[in-house]
Amino acid sequence: MREIPSRIVALDSDLHKLEQMLSAERNKLDDTRSFQQRQEMQLHDEEDLIRSSKAKLGAIKTARELNAQQRELETTRRMVQTRTGEIGKLQEAVSKTEAQIAKMDTQLQGLRQTAEAEKAKLGEEQARLSESIDKAKKIRARLVKDIDRETLATYERIRKRLHGVAFVAAHRERCTACKMVIPHIMYTRLLKGREIPACESCGRLLYWSGHFPEDHNTFESKKDEDNSKPKPAEDVIPGVREF
Repeated sequence: MREIPSRIVALDSDLHKLEQMLSAERNKLDDTRSFQQRQEMQLHDEEDLIRSSKAKLGAIKTARELNAQQRELETTRRMVQTRTGEIGKLQEAVSKTEAQIAKMDTQLQGLRQTAEAEKAKLGEEQARLSESIDKAKKIRARLVKDIDRETLATYERIRKRLHGVAFVAAHRERCTACKMVIPHIMYTRLLKGREIPACESCGRLLYWSGHFPEDHNTFESKKDEDNSKPKPAEDVIPGVREF
């Protein structure tokens, strides 16, 4: 239940980041287009200047004026050539950015659909967990009425200290939580089932797994699985019994 809100926040954060990236690319595209338009306007003015200079050539009477007009015309032509190349680069940049934006927009739409579907699943899971928790709380409220107050207080204290796990099985003379060996005298008391001692190592309350066949069989199955796994040569110590 605590993880679900953080997962939703993570989904929204991913969406927000992609939206920001997409917005930045669109702003960059707008700036490039504006600059391209200004360059095209200047190119248009320079082309008009070339036409005007060519028209003036026929009215020039002296060689000095002719040379000056030709130099101005040549300078303007070089400016036109340079600006035309820059406009071509700008057009290429615009096309590249447009393709990038289209790709990012597709990714954003896909992420939105995925996020919405995931949020819907998380909402259903949250509702299911909430219902399950409420049901468990009601059952717990009935059960604690029959438990000794001192034992219940000890359980609650251990549960808070150890983050939820306070009552665990003892199996084959070991605490199944910390895996430490339980003293034989204590294990004998556990077998009788008349009291609830605490593990001397981790402090959790103990019960013998044999009192609950399902628990006992589960731990036995895990033991069989562990025994079936090959052991590295350095882990096998002659004369030491494995638990």
